[in-house]
Amino acid sequence: MDWARIIEVLITSITSIVVALVGAGFFRRYTEKQKQTESKSKLLEQIKKDEIVHLAIREIRRKYNADRVYIWQFHNGGNFYTTSPIQRLSITYERCSDGLERKAEKNQNLFITNFTEYIRDIIDYKMFYGDVTKIDDIGLRTLLQSNGTKSHAAIPVFDRDEHLVAVLALDWIFSQIPQEYIKKDYEFNESFKDDFSDGIHSLDKYL
Repeated sequence: MDWARIIEVLITSITSIVVALVGAGFFRRYTEKQKQTESKSKLLEQIKKDEIVHLAIREIRRKYNADRVYIWQFHNGGNFYTTSPIQRLSITYERCSDGLERKAEKNQNLFITNFTEYIRDIIDYKMFYGDVTKIDDIGLRTLLQSNGTKSHAAIPVFDRDEHLVAVLALDWIFSQIPQEYIKKDYEFNESFKDDFSDGIHSLDKYL
């Protein structure tokens, strides 16, 4: 039996089949189908994450009786945070009291250079103001007051590698902060700061 001849015939046959499949667009269609499947899988995964985040911030708003809870995420114009230097930030998630205008639509692709002091204070866990009129930064104070905000709190969100990826913020406009979180001078007490900061652990892995 001429095994060499048999192997040669098999190789020729397989090659012919592959060529025919390529000509018929089989591999192209297979690749496209794979991409569609992967794209659908990623979309479903993102939808699931979004649902988890929205549920989490809804509970945060209810817990602290806030009128607005929202998340700023850092990005570079198209992609959300990587290890590259960040340039912009956008509000990506928001929950509001009924009848309150959403901020997300008007706060997209903003340059972080306009918020350096704000971001620095957030990183240092200093952005807790029961009365926004006491904020030294005139620009930030004016911006918050223009939205009707009377009290504001914000904390940083870090990823596993300790990169700052987002900011979680709360605004009180016509609602009252729960008394157990407020001191006599209407400033937040340490109980609120610790409690609010600990609550971020339910979100950091989804941003």
